Amino acid sequence: MYEIRDPIHGTILIDEEERRVVDDPWVQRLRHIRQLGFVSLVYPGAVHDRFQHSLGVMHLAGDRFARQARHPLLAGSVPAADLERCRRIARLAGLLHDVGHPPFSHTAEVFLPPVEAVRLPEGWYRDGQVPAGRQATHEDLTLAIIADLARRGSLDPDLARDVAAVLCPAVRRSARLGALGSVVGILRALVSGEIDADRGDYLLRDAHFLGVRYGVYDLSRLCATETVLPGPDGPELGLDIHGVHALEGLLMARYHMFMQVYFHKTPPAFEHYLEQAVAGGEVDLRIRGLDDLIDLHDGTVVDRITRAARQGAPWSTRIHAREPAKLILRERTGADQPENWLAQDLVRALGEAGCTVFQRRSRQTFTRLHAEGSRLLCERRVLGRPIVEPATAHSDLLARFHAPIDLRHTYVLRGDADRAAPVLERLQAF
Repeated sequence: MYEIRDPIHGTILIDEEERRVVDDPWVQRLRHIRQLGFVSLVYPGAVHDRFQHSLGVMHLAGDRFARQARHPLLAGSVPAADLERCRRIARLAGLLHDVGHPPFSHTAEVFLPPVEAVRLPEGWYRDGQVPAGRQATHEDLTLAIIADLARRGSLDPDLARDVAAVLCPAVRRSARLGALGSVVGILRALVSGEIDADRGDYLLRDAHFLGVRYGVYDLSRLCATETVLPGPDGPELGLDIHGVHALEGLLMARYHMFMQVYFHKTPPAFEHYLEQAVAGGEVDLRIRGLDDLIDLHDGTVVDRITRAARQGAPWSTRIHAREPAKLILRERTGADQPENWLAQDLVRALGEAGCTVFQRRSRQTFTRLHAEGSRLLCERRVLGRPIVEPATAHSDLLARFHAPIDLRHTYVLRGDADRAAPVLERLQAF
């Protein structure tokens, strides 16, 4: 076993097989992909990377599955060797869930190629579920990289297939995992669910490195009250009723982190700058497939931006000089919000005044417990008898807090602030 010291979870242990995957260039590349992209322009401590986060998710997913594997609903029906294999799948799924991220994490996803350029071998997909006709996402690249790990011998092919199947339901499971259908849902809930290891790690990690308290929640209490419950289709990951408040704490931590950190006004403007620099030919950020991605990371892009800025390229110069845009308006949008005609008038008037004006959207749904087919069960006892119900029945917060946050930011370039001021004063007079 090998020890890795982590500031969030203490000591993380990996074995020889896991170390082979951790040492692979695809995973090591994550050392050079910052977790929060341009957020470091606001919070200087936000320079932690996807590699640290991936190790944390691996640790949480494996540790939590091992705890649930002792539950009678699993231990009494699944052979111990299969449960140990599932624990390994959970850990590897946690380690690899972000391996396909392009530079600056989510910022560069707009530059990804058509999905046909990066998808898995068609034999991996279920019938009729081969993706086509859309832009690739970092999840597509993740699956393609997992297949590449298997092809090059860093990961057992059947294990790779099962890790991909946990991360993406469109992927066929191996025969061995296919016979354990009751466990697959628990694995997916641990890696991508309402109380998954992904958000379980990134909230605490981001809060730690940013120096804020918004993302802090009671992880130990949430894990202690996590359990396996009988669902309509077999065992499901759920909570003891005493864990509902810990779940509410997690939800509020996410909300506050998004509103105070991830949706901060400054990073979206720099994302716009980068898109314009690429569109204008200042910076080459072509990603045609995995061959382009392997050596492409934050440092690569920063070097290209720096060279372009030295040659006087305007958008790259704004990034290099850390020149923030001027926020003119921040508003809530979405289906539940009336159309803001003032905002439309403002954009038009700013353009007529000669300002370079642009808008960015920030949108996040904080819980999907109200979506069809999505649920989280919790168990309470009445006179010693267990009663299993939806967690939303025991939390006003969960029952009501389901509308997405949808924000629109309107900016002008810093150099246009003087021209924008009289426009704002004129419109505010009405």
